[in-house]
Amino acid sequence: MLSPITMLSPKDIYERVRGHLLAQNAVSEDDNGSCRLRSAEGRKCAIGSLVRDEVYDTALEGVGISYYRHAHDGELLRALYASNVNAYDPNVIDLLIELEQIHDDAGVEEWPNLLSALGRRHAFC
Repeated sequence: MLSPITMLSPKDIYERVRGHLLAQNAVSEDDNGSCRLRSAEGRKCAIGSLVRDEVYDTALEGVGISYYRHAHDGELLRALYASNVNAYDPNVIDLLIELEQIHDDAGVEEWPNLLSALGRRHAFC
């Protein structure tokens, strides 16, 4: 009998992305400076770090997670779900958008403080 899929909690998602971004300490982007789920150098953005290798496909690139705030389905949502991240949940999608904004819009040197502030706002730490 198959066991039900256990989805990551918002706190688990936050901790995983926070750990990844702080360890990587670099933006995942292409040669043009556009953020990528996965870069040619092997870097991963906040959302890309949650997508399991076996479900990642280059077709997922090009549409940020914020697009999915009002979308009901899409390749990236399905890839996240297959990676135990329920991005169909509005609370999870809002958290993912916040994490993506830190990766995409803030300088790497700002990440520790911004991630800590996000964790406090969501009562994760």
